[in-house]
Amino acid sequence: MKNKVQEVLSWLFSLFIIIAILGGGIILAMFIIAMIVGGDTGTKLATSASDIVMPYFIRAAAIAVLAGLIVIYTNDSHSLSLKNSNKDNS
Repeated sequence: MKNKVQEVLSWLFSLFIIIAILGGGIILAMFIIAMIVGGDTGTKLATSASDIVMPYFIRAAAIAVLAGLIVIYTNDSHSLSLKNSNKDNS
């Protein structure tokens, strides 16, 4: 059961991180188009990219981080532990 949950969370992490990265590209394209168009239309496009579109991609990145952290800590594979990684404890 634990492995299935970790598998689903890993899948969610992958999906939402891809959405967030592609969203960053979409926002970049919107800002570049806004600079090329200029004027009121460019201002409206840049404002809508910032106020309307960007929050969705920020939420996707936050979900990805949360899913990734849960996977790391449930796998006991995080690097912030006090366990000794050496098998040789003489």
